[in-house]
Amino acid sequence: MTTTRPALIDAAGDLTPTSPDNTDSWWFCAKVHDQEKVFWVKIHAMIMQGGCLSTVALLEDGGGHASGRHTGEAVDDVKISADSLHVQTSVLTVSGDLDRLEISGTTDTATIRLSLRRETPVLYNGGGGVFPFFGGTTGQYALPGLTTSGTITVDGVTHQVGGHTWLDRQWVAGITQAPRFTWLGLDLGAGRYLSVWDAVGDGTSWLTQVTADGSHLVTHARRTGHDGHWVLTVPALDASLDITHQALASAEGAYTGACRVTGTLAGEAVTGHGFTDVIG
Repeated sequence: MTTTRPALIDAAGDLTPTSPDNTDSWWFCAKVHDQEKVFWVKIHAMIMQGGCLSTVALLEDGGGHASGRHTGEAVDDVKISADSLHVQTSVLTVSGDLDRLEISGTTDTATIRLSLRRETPVLYNGGGGVFPFFGGTTGQYALPGLTTSGTITVDGVTHQVGGHTWLDRQWVAGITQAPRFTWLGLDLGAGRYLSVWDAVGDGTSWLTQVTADGSHLVTHARRTGHDGHWVLTVPALDASLDITHQALASAEGAYTGACRVTGTLAGEAVTGHGFTDVIG
């Protein structure tokens, strides 16, 4: 299925919280660099059941700095705007609109401040942005290639960084089963992005691809494990992608990994990067 419309959600309007009965999530992961030094960043705010969960994580490539913080606070103790995107907790702040965003966060040893600018189309998962989810429904879209600049300060040393950030905006309503899934967000360069879902647990997957002109393709895929890494095969894209991952953030029952991607797409060699969330 190829489509640029109709989307079933309003990406600009749905940046704001949806309903007190829903789970609302603003998930940012970035790959940025200061010359040869590469950092991976996660900043995530999630509102659910009257509380706000915050995660800030930083990982330097090559066995360098790694730190993170995860907090849970009552909604009444944090700042959340009802009519615009502005979430401020004790460890992070996210704000902005569909085209420009500001995110920041702190760990015990690092401070992250990033400015994000959208230059790529919105990725609507499933083509329309809404799909069944563990007995309920979810709305989900991504801003997958946000141009990123800012600073990362580690142990008193400030790095000017640039790169790209993936924003995954999701809200969940009416679920009756505990979520259990593996998700991948992959940046394959040249404006090609894949959002991949395995909600079965055996590697059976479906994905949404968006390209630079805003076209969407929704198709099936297969993820298999090989010696600590994954191979994702996508027949409709003539793609075989080898994905290695390292831990960026983890908590009980949840894992976020930073991914490197090599392989072939439409008969051509590709390299890229991405992120994975494994829940349950």
